[in-house]
Amino acid sequence: MANFAYMSGTGNNFLIGKYQGEVSEIQIIALVSDAEYEVDGVIFVEPIDHTTVKMHYFNNDGSDAELCVNGVRCLAKYALDNKYIDVQRFTVKAPVGDLSVFVEETNVEVSLPIPTYENEKVIVDKLDGVKSSVGNPHLMIEVDEVDNFDLEDLYIKVLNSNLFPDGVNIEIYQIINKNYIKARVFERGVGETDACGSGALCIFNYLNKTKQIENNSYVMYPGGDLKLKFKNENLYLSGEVIYL
Repeated sequence: MANFAYMSGTGNNFLIGKYQGEVSEIQIIALVSDAEYEVDGVIFVEPIDHTTVKMHYFNNDGSDAELCVNGVRCLAKYALDNKYIDVQRFTVKAPVGDLSVFVEETNVEVSLPIPTYENEKVIVDKLDGVKSSVGNPHLMIEVDEVDNFDLEDLYIKVLNSNLFPDGVNIEIYQIINKNYIKARVFERGVGETDACGSGALCIFNYLNKTKQIENNSYVMYPGGDLKLKFKNENLYLSGEVIYL
């Protein structure tokens, strides 16, 4: 596909190109079906000025998403590499608002909204879950062992519970120590993916605010690690971005 790049942000793969105008769900599905790699989403970059770009994001089934953090990070590097902007620190206009990003070689950091979470637990299949939101909905569940857990079965049970009529992203996590959390995710409209930036935000924020982990911690996904920290009451996420 001409003028498109394949990029990966900590295991989340995207097809990225310049915005040329409105696209339909059918067009997105066609792009995904013709892709050389399995992609979690399609991203279009719209240049605004020399310090600002706008993100148009679609899941691989053609549906919209409120926030895709790893997609923002890939878009940021693509925009800088293609000279849509001319500074390393700039603004990405996303559905959840204007996000500040900083690109340094293959590492991309983004300042993000602080998630909310509910203190009252949700019980699914005898497991305690915590509802969280960072523009998109998440359900976080602590498990004893992340690697061999049947995540798809849990996702089906959550859907059948009718607790989330509009769907939800499900994260399972395991606290390794005060600075490392192992996690997997089943994303709404996509399926299980190798990482989820917004899920990492929700997990880190909840565990840090409840004093279960320290600041400057890592959420470890199958696709790689994401570093998260609070600085001057702002929340930052960073990790590697590569071209496929």
